[in-house]
Amino acid sequence: MDDLRSSKAKFEKMTYYRPPLILEPTRLQDALGVIELSDLPDPEPSNKMRLKNATPLIERLWRIALSDVESNIIRLPDGSTYFGAGAGFGARIYTRDISYAGILSLNRLYPEIMRKSLEHTRRVRLKLGFTVSRAHKVDGIEVDWVVEDISEEEFLAKYRTNSYTRRTDDVVWLWCAGDLFERCGLPDDWRWVYETGKECFQRLYDPFFDPEDGLYRGQASFIDIHYEDTKATGYPSEWTVSDCVHIKATSTNCLYVKGLEVISVAARKLGLADEAASWASRARALKEAIRRELRFEDGTFAYFKDREGHLEHRRDALGTALAVLLEVVTGEEAVEALRDYPVTDAGVPLFHPFYPADNWYHNNSSWPFVDTLFLMASEKADGKDRTSLNLALLARVCRGGTFHEVVDFRNKEVRGSGGQLWTAAAFLGTCMRAGFELEG
Repeated sequence: MDDLRSSKAKFEKMTYYRPPLILEPTRLQDALGVIELSDLPDPEPSNKMRLKNATPLIERLWRIALSDVESNIIRLPDGSTYFGAGAGFGARIYTRDISYAGILSLNRLYPEIMRKSLEHTRRVRLKLGFTVSRAHKVDGIEVDWVVEDISEEEFLAKYRTNSYTRRTDDVVWLWCAGDLFERCGLPDDWRWVYETGKECFQRLYDPFFDPEDGLYRGQASFIDIHYEDTKATGYPSEWTVSDCVHIKATSTNCLYVKGLEVISVAARKLGLADEAASWASRARALKEAIRRELRFEDGTFAYFKDREGHLEHRRDALGTALAVLLEVVTGEEAVEALRDYPVTDAGVPLFHPFYPADNWYHNNSSWPFVDTLFLMASEKADGKDRTSLNLALLARVCRGGTFHEVVDFRNKEVRGSGGQLWTAAAFLGTCMRAGFELEG
């Protein structure tokens, strides 16, 4: 009887009914129309892990997600292997995409490639340091800038990654590495995390720390800063590149908390008790600074604090989620942090409210990987299962036979790159979070 109840509960997680969003055993219906099982490809990915006793649609989407992940495996002539970000990005290196995808599921499903990916990002990032394209030297950050008189596009083509100025959430790799090695790490792995993490803090991260309020400067995680000649959509349009980098973002500071904690764990595993205590102390101090400096009176978190010290009045889904998932707030404070943030049939709005401009990409959008982290945080805060909703939101962005990047919130249209690594990883992780049986 218990097995029967368990099977029924798992089956119910594979369906969702709240029009216009409906997830059924062989079809998905939403505001854009219907996706039938027959509309989808029937791939056989190299990874043989399969869902057991799943609905036909969920089982098919699982294999499509694995195929999307495998389509992003980049192998360079020099032997380097790493995950790309999606069909639209080619061989570019995106530490944040790799790291979030690893946390969501790829650390469990592709641990060897995840390790190689993280190692490759560290080699490239530490070699480049603060070599940047023109317009990407930031005032007030005292480092050894090396400015190349080329555009950022030319920089990206030359190095396969952006100037550090566009990657100031780089610390996210430590969360991913800690999660990966807690599952399968050996002492040498933890030594690599400890030594590489220390080097990254000393060379890359510490210059962005502001001792006056105890927070780190840097862009909101994965939200593009302005470009040399055009404005991105995630920050006030009148700002400069430097203005975007001088914020103290809730999302990125939460990632710093986790990074400090992971180095502390690595030190402890290596028998370095004093060092472990020092890194843990830094993490606790940063938690307190986030709670003190970035929260509104009602317990919710601001998207960021600007360079003048003013809190941005809007919230953001990723920063809110990370504050809960990374335990900057717990218990009732976690519930308060999430309170009244919208969740819709098109996903979780990235900003709440959006900026008033009728533009799109980070503004006026939802991102399926962020939706997933937000729903994970909601479950952590109140214990209520949201995996059926999560699966439905992810299924709706598998259009044209591949998982896509982003949703235009103005019309609920699925847009952006196909084969998107962190979207596919989010689907795989949600299936595992729901407790679906695996075999293979």
